[in-house]
Amino acid sequence: MKIMQIKVKKPNGRSWFFAAGCAVVLGVLVLLDGGSLSTNSGLSSPCRVEVTADVLNVRTSPDPGGTTTSVLHRGDLRGAETTVQNGYRQMVDGGWALDDFLRPLPGSKCAAQ
Repeated sequence: MKIMQIKVKKPNGRSWFFAAGCAVVLGVLVLLDGGSLSTNSGLSSPCRVEVTADVLNVRTSPDPGGTTTSVLHRGDLRGAETTVQNGYRQMVDGGWALDDFLRPLPGSKCAAQ
């Protein structure tokens, strides 16, 4: 019976340098882009919510007849207001989404005042 030997090659110093350089570049990109998510989605708002529906329409008014202005998806995080009318919560962008499909994030202040 013949036994096969497998040779494992250790990575050279250049590959570690390349990996570290990629990590630094990605880190800088994350830091530069860090403010855009909270600015566009209102996550700096005291009330922050997560979408629990697969698809959730944001409407122009707090009723099913309101025109759909955007669509949110499960797991999306958005800023919202404390105002709830007809089962719809007002979002920071002025639109309205069904409150039954919005879960307040821990530490958020989403209760009506």
